Amino acid sequence: MSTLNLLLVVIFFLTIVNGLAQSYPETYCIRFDTDVKGASNPIIINITQKWAPLGANHLFDVINSQFYHVPSAFFRVVPKFVVQFGISGDPAQNKLWDKPIMDDPVLMSNTVGTLSYATAGPNTRTTQLFINYIDNSRLDPLGFAPLGIVTTGLDTANAIFNPTPGSSDGVDQDQYSTKGNPWIRLNYPQINFITKTSITYNCPVSSE
Repeated sequence: MSTLNLLLVVIFFLTIVNGLAQSYPETYCIRFDTDVKGASNPIIINITQKWAPLGANHLFDVINSQFYHVPSAFFRVVPKFVVQFGISGDPAQNKLWDKPIMDDPVLMSNTVGTLSYATAGPNTRTTQLFINYIDNSRLDPLGFAPLGIVTTGLDTANAIFNPTPGSSDGVDQDQYSTKGNPWIRLNYPQINFITKTSITYNCPVSSE
């Protein structure tokens, strides 16, 4: 391929990427209402596209789909580390959203209250997310790219019930993915859920 043709291909690619980026908001906030006992605040997370464009745009699509149309459990709680969620209580939705997306470069650090995708290795991000309870900057070189930060409700996140206090692995994710909420409610009756999700553009400006 000649230098001119290669340049034209690069320009074409950048034009498409730029167009896709412009079709999504540069910033938005996700509101997660929960059933956490004693918690008066929802969890509100400010997503910034430029922190992790692929992840931010993908999450925007997930939230605007039917993924959270039923409650979704906080299935892994590791005190002084993270809380993990992002499996739909509807197995059909998990099948629909199981195609992984490419990784973003790590541009921000996994500090307290930041949100990142959970992964099973490079380029395996789907829908699972975690909130950092502490400064987990040691995760940065492992490829976990934060895409947002909790601006309201970090106290709620810290009060989420730990369904597996004897194990840092959390509940069996494959079982939950395929059997849904009836299975997890039966086996973990005290588990907490995201009960409702919504997107807002009137984002709080400061974290707790």
